Amino acid sequence: MTVRWGLIGTGDIAHKRVAGAIQDDPRSELVAVCRRSERELNLFADQNGVPHRFTDAEQLIALSEVDAVYIATPVGCHCSQTIAAANAGKHVMVEKPMAIDPEQCQQMIEACQNSGVTLGVAYYRRFYPAVERIKNLIDSGSLGRLLSIACVTGNPNRFPADDWRVVLAQGGGGPLMDIGSHRLDLFLHLFGEVQSVQASRIDSPDFEAEQVATLLMQFKGGVHGVLQCYFGTVNTPDRLEVIGTDGRVTIEDLNGDEVLLFTGEGVSRESHPPAENFHSPLIADFTLALQEKRPPMISGHQGKQTNDIIKLAYANAL
Repeated sequence: MTVRWGLIGTGDIAHKRVAGAIQDDPRSELVAVCRRSERELNLFADQNGVPHRFTDAEQLIALSEVDAVYIATPVGCHCSQTIAAANAGKHVMVEKPMAIDPEQCQQMIEACQNSGVTLGVAYYRRFYPAVERIKNLIDSGSLGRLLSIACVTGNPNRFPADDWRVVLAQGGGGPLMDIGSHRLDLFLHLFGEVQSVQASRIDSPDFEAEQVATLLMQFKGGVHGVLQCYFGTVNTPDRLEVIGTDGRVTIEDLNGDEVLLFTGEGVSRESHPPAENFHSPLIADFTLALQEKRPPMISGHQGKQTNDIIKLAYANAL
């Protein structure tokens, strides 16, 4: 079985990872690409050997040679493009965060269900071996009674006011939506449903989205979660830590390979490197899910859970 992909959007993530991940997957073929700028479209298509080229997403979606679409456009486009693809009978992998709000997420889920197509969300960090190691430590009870999970993360870019990542109608928010969503997905993956959310924010003088977001969560099992995310900060860490009564486990660089395990016997350093292309396991799981007729690892329902938390955080932020 070969899944013929159409890629909508050829920005940074598509250029660096998505196209390569599709082309490296033995069950996939990249057959079509869409970008509004014809010059950028042809440059991308030439570099990646893509035969079908469109400046209009609807034309790509209508192409009979396309079985699935990867939507790598600004967040504000995700809902309408997913629904259009579902109505055309195409499977959908959509970039994170899934949509502007949970209501749009639900529309996307229902459209795919009604058309009998598969919907996945590109929270690829669940596939990191370091994250799998932490989950194994949690599930095995090695950390004792679990108390908390915490993450601090930032993007050093100082976005202009018209960048879609800081325009609410296009990105839905600031760092909480853009980079915080990835970490929230990991929180849910590791600890399950969130029971309560409190939040605070610092707004930017330069754009309409927040510049800083801090969340305090409590999971149904009683574990506390703390997330801090920033835009425009220098050397901000990307640190994830889980603490229990019998130990703690830390990843100092979430995209790296080193896992530090602290117990009563001391500290051990483990190496769990991610795939060279972070998106490769995501694409491989999605195409295998289609072959096996099962949901992908990160389904639309799971993607919506992250948006549910973000909506609560923005509504309650001080």
